[in-house]
Amino acid sequence: MQALKGLVIGMGILIVLGLALVAYGLVSRVSETGDAATGFGEVSLALPAGCSIAEARGHEGRLILRAEGPEERGCQQVIVVDMASGEILGRVLGHAGSDQSQ
Repeated sequence: MQALKGLVIGMGILIVLGLALVAYGLVSRVSETGDAATGFGEVSLALPAGCSIAEARGHEGRLILRAEGPEERGCQQVIVVDMASGEILGRVLGHAGSDQSQ
C-alpha cells in the first residue's frame, strides 16, 4: 500500500511539473511574437496612378498585396512584403495577352 501511495504522489508531482512547463512554453512564445508585432513603421509602395490595393493577406511572416486598376498602367500586380522588416521582397506583374501555355 505504501508503494502505491508513493506512486500516486510521484505521478501528481509529474503532472504539476508538466503543466508548469506547458505554461512556460506558452508564455515564452507569446512574448516572442509580441516583439515581432511591434511593427516596422511605414512602407511606401510605388503604385502607378489609378491603382489601388484590392486585397491583403498575411502568410508565414509575409504580407501579400494584390493591386488592381487599369491594365495599361501596370496596375495588375502582386506585391510581397516581409512583415518583420517592411522590405518589399518582390512583385509579380500581370500583362494582358501573355498566354504562356503554348
